[in-house]
Amino acid sequence: MEEIQKIIKDIFQITGFHEPEISTRTDNFLKDKEIINIDISISPKEADYFIKEKGEGLSALQHIVRLLVYRNFPSRPFVLLDINHYNEGRKNELIELALKTAKKVRRTKKTVILEPMPANERRIIHLQLAEQPDIVTESIGQEPERKVMIRLYP
Repeated sequence: MEEIQKIIKDIFQITGFHEPEISTRTDNFLKDKEIINIDISISPKEADYFIKEKGEGLSALQHIVRLLVYRNFPSRPFVLLDINHYNEGRKNELIELALKTAKKVRRTKKTVILEPMPANERRIIHLQLAEQPDIVTESIGQEPERKVMIRLYP
């Protein structure tokens, strides 16, 4: 974990950002794969560079860190990054969106297609509505314009 923290701190230093505070925790939630959750705390101004545009900068940083970790560590842990708890807040927004949209679909009996979103965000919508027997979700379209369609069960 110290090596991964060093990789992140080096990236921040090279790119001219202040040194972040980093906390880590591990989970073994995937079969035979350790998940390392890395929470990065930085100033709100600097965080904005990573989390504006629906977190595209954070996704890019996570991709770079994963590539460097996978190159250096044969066990290849699965790395998840978060900056200033952005992912936690975004997850709550998506859950609320899913529930609100399902309610609208029930009320109007019309299919709703959400705005394009990355796979990890679509997954949150699908999982949130999976337990609702009268609602069906489906991803439609091609990346990067892939969307979630929410409709009543036939």
